[in-house]
Amino acid sequence: MTTPKSVQPAQSVTAESAVDTEPPASVDAAIQGALGRRLRESYEEVVREKVPDKFLHLLDQLKKSETSGKGG
Repeated sequence: MTTPKSVQPAQSVTAESAVDTEPPASVDAAIQGALGRRLRESYEEVVREKVPDKFLHLLDQLKKSETSGKGG
């Protein structure tokens, strides 16, 4: 029979070593505004793109299969 090993308590972590005391770097308001505008422009371009016919066909098939499955 083997003797169980003793379990040592876990070392505690002090708040000072666990948390970075340096504040995060902030982004200049002008840069942040420019980034926001550019992201919105990019998003608008994506939203305006036409959905490919193949995707529309697949969505139509899915819709039909869901409605036919409810009746049975």
